[in-house]
Amino acid sequence: MEIHHFYPRTSNIGDHFVQRGIEAMVRRIVPGATFQLLNINSRGKDKTEYGLTQSAVERANREADLIIVGGSNLYEGSFRWPWGVHLEIDAFKNLQVPLFLVGIGTGSAFGSPVHRPSTRAKREIKLLNDYATFSGARDVLTFEWLQRLGISEAKLMGDPATFVFNRPLQRNNQGGHILITMPARRFWTSKHQFWNVQLRGRSMFNGMVALARTLLEKGKEVMVTCNDPVDLPLAQTLFEPWLPGRVFCPETPEEYFALLSKSRAVVAGRLHTAVVAFSLGIPFILVDLDQRTHGFVQTYQLEPWTIKPAWRTFAARLQEQTDTLLSDEASKSWKCFIGKRDQMYTSAMDQLACALASMKLNT
Repeated sequence: MEIHHFYPRTSNIGDHFVQRGIEAMVRRIVPGATFQLLNINSRGKDKTEYGLTQSAVERANREADLIIVGGSNLYEGSFRWPWGVHLEIDAFKNLQVPLFLVGIGTGSAFGSPVHRPSTRAKREIKLLNDYATFSGARDVLTFEWLQRLGISEAKLMGDPATFVFNRPLQRNNQGGHILITMPARRFWTSKHQFWNVQLRGRSMFNGMVALARTLLEKGKEVMVTCNDPVDLPLAQTLFEPWLPGRVFCPETPEEYFALLSKSRAVVAGRLHTAVVAFSLGIPFILVDLDQRTHGFVQTYQLEPWTIKPAWRTFAARLQEQTDTLLSDEASKSWKCFIGKRDQMYTSAMDQLACALASMKLNT
C-alpha cells in the first residue's frame, strides 16, 4: 500500500513524533505500507510545493492507494492562514483515492479559548470531512468542536504520538535522569501577547530554571531538551552556564525517543514530549499552556499532573508537583492513566482497521 502522508514538516520535532505514531499504527495493520512524506502547508521547509494542490492530487491519483492528512493542530487558524491545510478546492474535487484525517486537533493562543474558525475554514473543514473515509479527532475538545460544526462522522481517536510505543508504566528508576523540556521561545518574547508573555510566560521559564537548580542540589541528574532549534539559544542562555553539556536539541525523533526512554520522569513545556513520555510509560508533569495541551489533559483526565502558568506561584507549585511525581505514591495513579491510554489505543486501532478494511471492500 502506497500512502501519501501530508503533515507539517516543520523544524518542531513534535510534528514528526505524530508522523511516527501514524506510521506505526498503520504498519501494525498493513506491515508492508510505504509512506511518501509531504508538506500540508507552508510552515514546512518547502515553501513552494505543499498542500492538496492540483499537482498533489494528480500525483496521488497516479501513485497512491491512500492519502493521510494527519498530525498537529491543523484545524487551528492564524493571522497568516484560515486553517492548517492548504487546499485547492477545484483540484481536490478530482481526487480519486481514499482520504483519512488522522489525529488532527484544534488549538489556541497562549492561555486563550479555542480558536474560532473563519467562514472559509468551516467550509473547507467540512469538505474534507465529508469526503474522508475516516476522520479521527486528536482529543475530546477537538471532537466536541467538530460536532458543533455539524461534523458528526468524526471519531475520538487520541493523539497518534501516544501510540508509538504503548509500553507499560516504568518503575521509578532512581538512577535515571529527570528531563526538562523547554516551552517554545514565543512564550519568552512575543509582540502579540506582550504582557501575558512578560508575566506568566517568563515566570514559567524562570520556574523551570529554579526547579533544575533545586534538583541538582538534591543530587539528581538533570537534562534539558528543546523541540525546535530556534529555542536552543534561549535554553543555552538559561542553563548552560551552570549545567554544561546537558542542554540538547535532538535532530531526529529516534534520538529524542532514546533520551526520553532513559528518563526517570519528565517535566514538559511541550505537549508532544509529554505525549511520547506517556507512550513510553514514563510519568510526567505537563505545563498546560493552551487548548492543545488542555485537550490532551481532558482526554485522559490528567489534571493532577498538569500545571498552568502563573505570575507569582508557578515555581513553588512546580517544585511541589515534581516532588510528588518522584515519590513512591505517584505510581498508583499512573497505572490508572496508562490503563486509559491502552483503552484509547485499542479503540483507535479498531477504528483504523475498520477504515482500512472498508477501502479493500470498495476496490
